[in-house]
Amino acid sequence: MRKRTVLGFKPALDAGFEPRDYSWSPEVIPLGEYEVNLDFMIWSKKQVAVDCYCTIDGGKKIRLSAYRNKEDDYLIGATKVTYLSFGTKLMVNVGLNAVGNPKWLNAEVIL
Repeated sequence: MRKRTVLGFKPALDAGFEPRDYSWSPEVIPLGEYEVNLDFMIWSKKQVAVDCYCTIDGGKKIRLSAYRNKEDDYLIGATKVTYLSFGTKLMVNVGLNAVGNPKWLNAEVIL
């Protein structure tokens, strides 16, 4: 069985990751399709989700969430994010949810 790579909040800090450097603001996160580098992931404290911390070309740091579905998977499109290695390159498509916040529509691993 594959091992999930998602960290808890404290283990992420202990490993040197800094979640505060990443924005979830609709004004910062671009819409559309673009490439990101998956820097790290943390289990969300407020939702049944995985918060994915990514860097866009040019160094902009963003946070997007992957929510659990009925099968207990955390999917973005067909990609199970909880098993991705940190440093994975993804082609993502981002839109807005019903209340105007950024939402992953799709993500595919770039080989």
